[in-house]
Amino acid sequence: MLCYGAAALIALELGCQQVISLPPQVTVATIQPSGNPARPPDCDMPVLRSLPLNRKYQQVAIIEGLGNVFAHEKDVMPSVKKKACEVGADAIVIKESRDQTGENMTGYYINAVAIVYTKPSPAAADGGPTGSAKPAAASRQDVAR
Repeated sequence: MLCYGAAALIALELGCQQVISLPPQVTVATIQPSGNPARPPDCDMPVLRSLPLNRKYQQVAIIEGLGNVFAHEKDVMPSVKKKACEVGADAIVIKESRDQTGENMTGYYINAVAIVYTKPSPAAADGGPTGSAKPAAASRQDVAR
């Protein structure tokens, strides 16, 4: 029950109103298959605030979560992370996280993108060519031919 301030004494006699909190609503829009199997719903899902610069990745899904008007990020994030686990993501990148009040939505809103890290090709892992190397300059002998 929620009771506040001096009204608590009166509320004891009259009773308090209960606030019913519904779980956050989460939607997933698949961009492309992740190539990974679904992970357990309680998997350890890293949450990034910007796209990774040090690793190659692919975006695999857009995940949107909306909590009620009393919700905060900490209330909505577990549901968003659960959906990312279900799509086999390696991490989620938060694009937007804020209170939202409008004609169509009221509550705490999270917009995230699920990503998977791309694996290097076997040749790149062995130190071989990666396909991104620049062609070697022509030698004088090749030019003379």
